[in-house]
Amino acid sequence: MTENEQAKTAKYSQITVRSKNESKKVNITSELKPEIKTSVLKKWQSLIDTVAKIVDVPSALIMRLNENSIEVFLKSGTDGNPYKKGEETKLAYGLYCETVIGTQKKLLIPDATKNGVWSTNNPDVDINMVSYLGFPINWPDGEVFGTVCLLDNKENHYNENYTELVQQVKLLIETDLEQLITRQQLEEKNQKLAQLNQNKSQFLSLISHDVRGGIGTINELLKIIIENFDKYSSEKLKMLLKTLNEKSGYSFQMLDNLLTWSKNDMVELKPVKSKYNIIDQIENLLYYFHYSISMKEIQLVKNYSSDKVMVDADENMIKVSLRNILSNAVKYTQKGGQIILTVHQHKNGQTVEIEDTGIGMDKNLVEKLFTYNKEHRKTGTAGEDSAGIGLMLTKNFLDKNNAKVEIASSPGEGTRFTIRF
Repeated sequence: MTENEQAKTAKYSQITVRSKNESKKVNITSELKPEIKTSVLKKWQSLIDTVAKIVDVPSALIMRLNENSIEVFLKSGTDGNPYKKGEETKLAYGLYCETVIGTQKKLLIPDATKNGVWSTNNPDVDINMVSYLGFPINWPDGEVFGTVCLLDNKENHYNENYTELVQQVKLLIETDLEQLITRQQLEEKNQKLAQLNQNKSQFLSLISHDVRGGIGTINELLKIIIENFDKYSSEKLKMLLKTLNEKSGYSFQMLDNLLTWSKNDMVELKPVKSKYNIIDQIENLLYYFHYSISMKEIQLVKNYSSDKVMVDADENMIKVSLRNILSNAVKYTQKGGQIILTVHQHKNGQTVEIEDTGIGMDKNLVEKLFTYNKEHRKTGTAGEDSAGIGLMLTKNFLDKNNAKVEIASSPGEGTRFTIRF
């Protein structure tokens, strides 16, 4: 989660530190925090019941700080406990617990009636809870949960052993909060992994279908050519062979993308960088697409700042990335359209732009373009196949090479990919 997202879910409380006569804003339990499990609540209840009996006080409490109030989260079941579970008091008095939270320290008040700071305007004193010992309780990230405290209806100095006991309860509660967070994080990771595995299975099923379909089409075309070879004119044979070449080219690219993705997914490929001329690489790729470009009568415009622009990157990864972007440009550009290739060397690095006058994309599709989505499996302007995997692989490889990619596109106005090395 980003810092902005965390800020949106953050919650605060304005408390009064009576001992210092100051107001303080504190970060409290956010909506992202897990609920306290029943098993944990039972454990905490047992702890405060036991402590209250050992120290022999009428009240042991776990308090939770809310935005505008402080709440009795749990209360001991001891006789004479005047507090009720779920009872809330508005933050208008500067209660004992507010000072504990504001100072993040232990607070011990043997007898509030004998203390000028605590003797007046004190709801606890009003119900004869004149003695107090409390410690702050926080989540692992510092957000305030509340306090754990003991209250007595008579003067009580709480000896060192009792103080240590309450402090240990505080530490046990905070350990439980930490474990709840850890469990929540594990559950979220497991959910994400389960979703990823489900997506991967679906993805592999769809891609396998596409690859089999492409190869099946090639096989059927070959059968037709073989069976009718003597009947066909040279013009007819040439047309069939061109179709066969186109189908085999796209099937090869689809299969190569799938195998590259599988290898990257299994062994987490790392880039092996070297300096090479990206102009030569682009020209080799254009030769690879020469037939498709020629068949669709696409005009190529080349704007190279030099015939030698050196980049420091993994040559194979960038080849796969550029091939997939060029493939899309050819695939989604109408007959007679234009593809503009621009390569610049500048003081901060190199820029490659691949722009087409094709069908373009809306903003929603652009935002999802580098993730696998059924929407990406769109046939080209001449019926070319698309598996939807290429650009996902492209983004992954460009990221590995610290290359930034930007997309500008509008429906009916074409698309521009900008890669910055």
